[in-house]
Amino acid sequence: MELIYWLMKRICQKIMDKTYPSQSILAERYKIEKVLGDGSYGIAYLCIELESGSKCVVKQMRKSKKKENEKMYKQETAALQLFDHPSIPYLIETFTYEGNHFFSMEFIEGDNLEDLLFSKKKVFNEAEALLFFRQLLEIVAYTHKQGIAHCDIRIPNVMLSDNQIYLIDFGLSQCLDNIHKKEIVQDDFFDLGDFLLFILYSTYDAKSKKNRPWTEELHLHNQTTGILKKLLQIEQPYSNVHEIITDVHHAINVISY
Repeated sequence: MELIYWLMKRICQKIMDKTYPSQSILAERYKIEKVLGDGSYGIAYLCIELESGSKCVVKQMRKSKKKENEKMYKQETAALQLFDHPSIPYLIETFTYEGNHFFSMEFIEGDNLEDLLFSKKKVFNEAEALLFFRQLLEIVAYTHKQGIAHCDIRIPNVMLSDNQIYLIDFGLSQCLDNIHKKEIVQDDFFDLGDFLLFILYSTYDAKSKKNRPWTEELHLHNQTTGILKKLLQIEQPYSNVHEIITDVHHAINVISY
């Protein structure tokens, strides 16, 4: 019975969550080129805006999970509407088509860090990692100043295009005007620490099958180790993003000279 119920549920989801094929026209404005991503929250398409001929991304919210995803849809569109930053995709519009909720936004032509690290085998030495990280911190400082925490800073959500970093996917973002502000900010900081570790590990060559902590596997300057320990809450954590930027700037100067 459980299997039958699961199958019926999946069939209903497929019917409700209509995926539009390539060359489909949405709302008489967007022509679909291809599907970029298909997640639990929704479906992302690469589209051509018919009037201008420019590329854009159109996201479609899943009907089957309307209650759960409506909040994420509102959070992401509200955040994008608020932002005006060259490293964050701008919102074009929100719209409804055939009973489905959509929004369109700027298309960033580049690679995310996950693809760069694992598919293209990009390597960052310690100084390069910190320089890259400092650029990401400047974007996070901007979002926090606007009262928004990203809450999902991961390598798939950071893109590189023409040597410029972009922070994308604000579906899990939260406002910093509630009683949980401190905890929410610390979540961003922990994610930043995890992100920095990922790019630092790009130079790691495992010579042993034995699992060891990152403090032993990576040969880092004390300044970098201290930053990571604060971000990952091993030591007294940072209270704001500007403290992190100051420490990273100092570490870059020490390592580079």
